[in-house]
Amino acid sequence: MYRDLYLFISIWASLFCNILSAQKVVFESNIDSAFLKAKQENKILFLDYYSQTCHICQAISIHFANPAVANFYNPNFINYKLNVDQITDEEQNFINQAGLKPPGVPVFFFFDGNKKLVHFAVPPPEVKAIVDIGHTALDSNMRVENVERKYKSGNRSINTLVAYSAYLQLLKKDSMVGLIADEIYLQFPKNQLNTKKSYLTMRSNVNSIENGFYKYWLEHRDSMVNFEEGKYQGREKEALKNIMTKSLSSKEAKNWDLKKLREVKSQMVAIDYSPNPDMFLWETEVKLLLEESKVDEAISICEKLLTREKSSIKGDVYILETLLDFPKNEKLYWQISKWIDDELAKPECKAPEMCNLNYLKSKCLYDLNEKTDAKFFIERAVNCAKGTDTDVNKYKELIWKLNF
Repeated sequence: MYRDLYLFISIWASLFCNILSAQKVVFESNIDSAFLKAKQENKILFLDYYSQTCHICQAISIHFANPAVANFYNPNFINYKLNVDQITDEEQNFINQAGLKPPGVPVFFFFDGNKKLVHFAVPPPEVKAIVDIGHTALDSNMRVENVERKYKSGNRSINTLVAYSAYLQLLKKDSMVGLIADEIYLQFPKNQLNTKKSYLTMRSNVNSIENGFYKYWLEHRDSMVNFEEGKYQGREKEALKNIMTKSLSSKEAKNWDLKKLREVKSQMVAIDYSPNPDMFLWETEVKLLLEESKVDEAISICEKLLTREKSSIKGDVYILETLLDFPKNEKLYWQISKWIDDELAKPECKAPEMCNLNYLKSKCLYDLNEKTDAKFFIERAVNCAKGTDTDVNKYKELIWKLNF
């Protein structure tokens, strides 16, 4: 009797556990074993790339307990959660091998059993959207892995181009992202440029100030309103600023000439990127001015930087040190020497900046063939550094030169 009762309870307990597990998505505990299971069962592995501190991630996590989501994901996928705040060695190895460079969280990734990425999406915290993303991942004609094939076969529909752009952004293939963004602009109906769709297309796909979408919205920035909602409402110019940031750090920026630099500086002011664009472009501009023997203009830019409001001794030391690495120009070097004196005279000038300024003064004077004065300032630099954590290793070469 007790044996039958025990068997009855065990069966119902098992059924109850199965019912409970069917009400939420079941996630594997180890990424390597999850991939092994996906391969053995010939299933796609679903990876939820999330952060514990992300509010959207938290909202999505609640939906994993929704029966509609669980009843779709559990039978169709092997599921795994990757918490970016606590990445294990196995997870990091996988991320490196897969070449993943996610732009943020959350992201849904889908891989086959051989760890090949077949689909990904940035999910909204909605049950229907989460299930729809899963359906797309199962459809070999719709998922991301098919987009590249479509593009290479000549498909230039806007939907294909936008999907391909998202895939390339994930892989951080910036040059290709730029090319695809240009193709999207070519295909986009020009009578719809002044629309929210145009703005959103720019925000999601453009990474260069040379792109047509950016140029259009730069010119029509005053009509770029009511395109964002919620906490982002009224922040439409941020899209232009983000594109500017990407352009400033691009390979193309290294090839800008003086005319282009001044055009970019004008744009930075127009989109409220910075009231002082010289802070971002001064190194390139000063180099070009010196190459064209426009020394006074180069000195004028540096003067503005070193006398700007809220400047710091540390920041000024960086500027002066950088200038001394440029090809020698006697007029500029004498001006650098004067600027160093101005910095040393400031009441807030303390070690290690004071030590480094004396070193830079010595280096500048040495290059100007003023060796006696150069020795005086290198001695001041060494004495200043005593009892501090100032790194004096860089002083050694100059000390050697001054003694021989």
